[in-house]
Amino acid sequence: MNQDQAKEYYKKLFVNYPDVLSVEEATTLLGFKSQTAIIRRIHQHRIRCLKVGRSFMIPKEYLIDYLLDS
Repeated sequence: MNQDQAKEYYKKLFVNYPDVLSVEEATTLLGFKSQTAIIRRIHQHRIRCLKVGRSFMIPKEYLIDYLLDS
C-alpha cells in the first residue's frame, strides 16, 4: 500500500470522527491508554496541533500524518 492509498484508507476509517479532535478523542481514536501519551507526542513535535486557550486541538489530518510518519 503506498502513501496515498494509506491516507485514503485512514480518511475512510476515521470518517465518523469530527474534523478537529480533543486530546481525549485523539487518545480514543489512536487506541492509547492515557492522554499523557498524546500530550507527550505533542510536546515532542511528533503530533502537530492547534492550541486553543489552554487546550490542544488536533485536526484529523494531523493524526493521519502522524500515523503515516510512524
